[in-house]
Amino acid sequence: MRCPVLLAVSGILAFFVCSLNVSAASLTLGNLVGSPNAGDATTASVRTDIDLINPANASGTVDTASFFWSGVCSNAAKIKFFRRSGDTLTMTAERGPFSSPSGSTVVTLSPAVGVQQGDLVGIARVADCGNPETLTGIPTAGYVGYAGDVTGSVSLSAPGTRTTEVLAVQATGSATESVSRIIPVVVSTGGLFGSFFKTGVQVLNPGPGASTITGRFVFHPAGVSGNLSDPSLPISVNAGQTISYTDILATMGQAGIGSMDLVLPDGSQVPVVVVRVYNDAGAAGTTGFTEDLVDPSGTIQGESIFGGATGYILGPSDTAHFRYNIGVRTLFGGASVTATVRDSSGTVLRTTTVSYPPTYLQQVDATSFLGAPLGNDQSIELSVSTGSAIIYGATADNTTNDPSIQFARVLFAIAAKAPPRK
Repeated sequence: MRCPVLLAVSGILAFFVCSLNVSAASLTLGNLVGSPNAGDATTASVRTDIDLINPANASGTVDTASFFWSGVCSNAAKIKFFRRSGDTLTMTAERGPFSSPSGSTVVTLSPAVGVQQGDLVGIARVADCGNPETLTGIPTAGYVGYAGDVTGSVSLSAPGTRTTEVLAVQATGSATESVSRIIPVVVSTGGLFGSFFKTGVQVLNPGPGASTITGRFVFHPAGVSGNLSDPSLPISVNAGQTISYTDILATMGQAGIGSMDLVLPDGSQVPVVVVRVYNDAGAAGTTGFTEDLVDPSGTIQGESIFGGATGYILGPSDTAHFRYNIGVRTLFGGASVTATVRDSSGTVLRTTTVSYPPTYLQQVDATSFLGAPLGNDQSIELSVSTGSAIIYGATADNTTNDPSIQFARVLFAIAAKAPPRK
């Protein structure tokens, strides 16, 4: 954020103009561990471990890696990079092998490695000497281990080893762009009772100055794990200018339901974006709601529920007259979500747990999500054990098709620390 002082009165009152800027500070993926207390699982003499806790926080290049190794070894370690699509991890690059003293090692990645936001870092043991180190005792998404020097694609559904330990490997570098904001749900499709829902978007460059804001909206269709190569719409907005789309998915040549990322260059000012989801009733006009955008870097009491945190949504007060859908949009590490349903008196009725891949939207009716219909005034407690997710309830009037939305916000958390802001 930059806040140049415009006016001071008697040295007491000061007026500021502040503009939010996208800045990842540095591109990182993996974990900086100060004092590991365990070794990795001995899946095989030659093995590859891939971190699942901290995907790349931006797109760009990495040129340095650090890791802990248990022995003084020559050419025993490789640093590897993987791109995840659903449950498939595909290696995109590797560097090494590297030698290491016992303990902490920092190496130069030459040439530097290009990574995409959401990519994962791994480390391979390729010589029979020492092993990667880990931190145990803290439940996390952990890492996954495979036998062999992985060079192609591997599946999370049949790993050699899955553990909650923290893998002591990290890569760092320079960011070029990142997801600045997420529109959790966008739609352009027909619905029940003759409805047709669309998503309108307005984008303002408020200034100050004359800088043009450039970037792109990236559409991720529901039901599949997305990435930054999904269909996109470039934007360029001059200072003071507002651009708008009455049906942004139609403008992109897309339809259906999904979510959308606003991707901006590192250091760019964040524009003002207004999103309206509405039922288009033609000559009878529209009914709809304004949808909040979510900062994926996360804040306490924000719309992103992170690992160890809990939030709530409420079902309709009259389920005979309102239909109700529940949506989950995961961030770059996927998420495991437990939903607990209580009746209006607070009695627990049922509990269900579902795991989702990264950059994934599922929106389904409440019965499909919870395994049974909701009754009037029932509440849904939503706890995320690993990863992060935006979770919402979407209500529509069965008579008018008037829609509304509510987001589960963090009310309490096991760890009193939110993910760092960009």
